[in-house]
Amino acid sequence: MIPSSEIGEQALFISTLLAALSPSFASAAMASPEVIGCTGDWTKILEALKPLEPKPAGPMRLSASRCLPIVHGRDPVYPSPDGRKAFTSHAIDGLWVGSVDRAGANYTFPLHGFTSLWTPTVPFEWLPDSSAVLGVAQDKDRSGFALGGLQPYLFTETGGQTPLPVLTHPNGPLDDIFWIGGTGLAFATFGTRGSYYRPEHEDPHPTIALVDAKAGRVLDAVEIATIPTPPDYRHFVAASSRVDRSGRVRVLTAWRPDIWMLWDQGEKPRILPIHNKIKHPRYTLSMDGNKVLIMGNLSATGWICEFGNPCPPLTPQSGMIAELREVVSGRLIWSLTGKAYDFFISRVPAISPDDRYALITMQSEKEYVALVSMTDGSVLQRFEISGWASPTLGFSPDGKEAWITSGSEMVTFTIGTQQ
Repeated sequence: MIPSSEIGEQALFISTLLAALSPSFASAAMASPEVIGCTGDWTKILEALKPLEPKPAGPMRLSASRCLPIVHGRDPVYPSPDGRKAFTSHAIDGLWVGSVDRAGANYTFPLHGFTSLWTPTVPFEWLPDSSAVLGVAQDKDRSGFALGGLQPYLFTETGGQTPLPVLTHPNGPLDDIFWIGGTGLAFATFGTRGSYYRPEHEDPHPTIALVDAKAGRVLDAVEIATIPTPPDYRHFVAASSRVDRSGRVRVLTAWRPDIWMLWDQGEKPRILPIHNKIKHPRYTLSMDGNKVLIMGNLSATGWICEFGNPCPPLTPQSGMIAELREVVSGRLIWSLTGKAYDFFISRVPAISPDDRYALITMQSEKEYVALVSMTDGSVLQRFEISGWASPTLGFSPDGKEAWITSGSEMVTFTIGTQQ
C-alpha cells in the first residue's frame, strides 16, 4: 500500500531536472510511474510502487499513483468517468464529493448516510459527464430508524444538493435504489423495509420497479408475490445492470440462498437457472449484458481471536475464484480455480468496455488484483494488494485505462495491446 504521507515538493524539481537531462535518460526515467498529490520522500514512494507493476509483461502497465484529499479514507472510493473527481460515502461521516487534486473543491454532505444492509453496492453514481453524483438521503431518528422513504438528489463537489422529484408508489415508500448507467434510470424497491421505520409499518405488497429518478416516474412495477417462484424480498443481496443501444434496461438481481432473477424492460421478471450459492455474491454483467462474471469469495477457514490471543493456524481452501456464465441459460463458460491461504472476501469485479478483460480480486499466498481474459478466464497479469482497505476496481469509459482505489490512494494503469 502506498503511504499517503509520502512524496513531496521535490516532484516538481525532479520533473524539471529530467527535462534538462539527455533525451535517452529522460525517456527512461519518465517511464517510471507518476506520483501525484503526495508529500514526503519520493524515492520511498517509487520503491513502494514496484509491487504494483503487473506481472508478467502484458496489456496493463502501472502509470500513476495519486494521494486523494479524503479525510476519513477508509471506505470504497469511486472516481468520476473523466478521472478528475471522486466520491466516497459512510453511514456516519456522510457523502464526500471532491476533486482528486488537493487544490480542487470538495464537500462533505452531513446527511444521514444510507448503506444497504444486504448489498455491496452503494446508492450513489456519477453522471456520465462527471458533473454531479446521483444519490439519496433519508430522514432518520437518533436511533437510526427511518422516518420516511429515500429521497433522490444530485450532489456536487461545491456543496450543491439538488432534490430530484419524489419517487412514490401505492405499495410503500422507496426503500432501495440501484442506479443504471448514470442517467437517472434505476432499479428500485418499494414497501420492503417496514420494520426499519418508526413507527413500524406493514409491507403487504413488496414491489420492485424500474424508475426514472430525474423525471420522478415509475416506468414499470411488479409485486414480488406475482413472480413465479418468487424470491423473499428480505433476502435481496445484489444487483447489476446494463442499458443496450436502444436504451432498454437489463437488471440481474441475486437473492439468498440461490435465486437469480433477470428483468428485461418491457418483459416480466424471470428466475434463471444460475446455480451459485455464494452467500454474499459480488458480480458484474458483461457490457453486452449476455454474460455475468461471478466472484467466489474463496477464503481460508479458521478462528478469529481477539485481544491478542493466539489462534490455531488457518485451514487453506481450494475452489472457485471466479466464473463466467451465460445469463439466460446459466451455462458455465469458464471457471477460475485456486487456493486461499487467508481470510478473504471478493470485491465487485470490473469489465472493460470492449468485454475483452476483467479486473478481479483474488486470494492465493497473498491478496492480488488480477487482469483476466473474458474469453477463457486465464490470468494475464496480477499485482499484490495485501493490506489494502476496501479496494474498488474500474476501467475508464474508453477502455484505455484501469484504476484501483484504496482509502486515500488511487492507482491508474494504461491498457495497451497484449505482449
